[in-house]
Amino acid sequence: MSTTKNVNLPDIGDLDSVDVIEILVKIGDLVKENDSIITLETDKATMEIPAPFSGRVTNLAIKVGDKVTHGDLILTVESDSEPAEIESEPSVKSKEPEVSLEDSTPAKDKPNKLDQKKEEISLDTEPDSHASPSIRKLARELGVSLSKISGSGQKGRILAEDLKSYVKQIVTTGNIDDEVEIIPLSRIKKISGKHLTHCWTTIPHVTQFDEVNIEQMEQFRQHQKERNIKLSPLVFIMKAVVQVLKNHPNFNASLDKNGENLVIKKYFNLGIAVDTPNGLVVPVVRDVGKKSLIELAKELKETSERAREGLLKPEEMRDAGFTISSLGGIGGTQFTPIINSPEVAILGVSRTQIKPIWNGESFEPATMLPLALSYDHRVIDGAEGARFMADLNQVLRNITEMLL
Repeated sequence: MSTTKNVNLPDIGDLDSVDVIEILVKIGDLVKENDSIITLETDKATMEIPAPFSGRVTNLAIKVGDKVTHGDLILTVESDSEPAEIESEPSVKSKEPEVSLEDSTPAKDKPNKLDQKKEEISLDTEPDSHASPSIRKLARELGVSLSKISGSGQKGRILAEDLKSYVKQIVTTGNIDDEVEIIPLSRIKKISGKHLTHCWTTIPHVTQFDEVNIEQMEQFRQHQKERNIKLSPLVFIMKAVVQVLKNHPNFNASLDKNGENLVIKKYFNLGIAVDTPNGLVVPVVRDVGKKSLIELAKELKETSERAREGLLKPEEMRDAGFTISSLGGIGGTQFTPIINSPEVAILGVSRTQIKPIWNGESFEPATMLPLALSYDHRVIDGAEGARFMADLNQVLRNITEMLL
């Protein structure tokens, strides 16, 4: 005997609401317990919600674009008392809502342009492409090679809008230009782009540049490396920043929504920008001042790996008081980092360089670290910015101050 059961959104943390970006089932589908049924997206992370039990979908209570919160009804299933019948059906992961291309149908004066290109496009089924069966089927019908499409979904998943965008390009241009490639931005870049545009256009940025002699730090790092303890310059910079923030509390702060009050933070959580295949994300390392260099190195390594795999949870990217963006592993001499609102300052780190430094009698080689501090001029004036950088320079130059 079958029973009707509701599937409600489970607890997803302290988020008020999240966007529904993908519905992975349709009415009539058979789902198994733990099969993914919908995909949600927060500011910089996506998550798939699994079915809590098996059954046949009888009703969908949400649609793409809706905002949902804990306890909201997602769908209704009819659960059968004989699980064997359900388990014999294909997994829901091989299903996806039917895709409509109504808004990308060729104009009447171009009915044959897409058909004319079918012979020029590979009809390979491309098993390595990350797309659902319905997307693959539609691509085959249209004669579109999925290998030519960059997916904007999680882990490069090719979504309906990616296919639509590609087809529109063919219809509009009448051909595929081998010298031009249209790549939709990833969701992370789309969301980050809006946020960064807001930060850049609403915050009066000032950037203070400096160079730090880190010979002592490099000697200490080399000594630890010989003991099989690997410490990147970034963990030293994190510890030094916290030490300086204690004497410059206005930098470890944020503006309230009205921009009239400064919220001084008594804890020391640092946002660390991480480069991922889908774009920049900023996980937060908490209580940096209470952790050793070795603990920070381990946590930073694990967090960076999870960020690149798209496994960060929304709560792992909140509550930073100050952000560090390091390009030291890539290169460059200087750059202007954009403040991550509502924070009021961010430190940019570039690659170290060996430069001749005058010691009072002669030039000698020294390892110099370029730094760039961007700050909100509504909160911090030039003198404060210069003093912050001078103090940070002093701590980084003298490794003993950092280790005490």
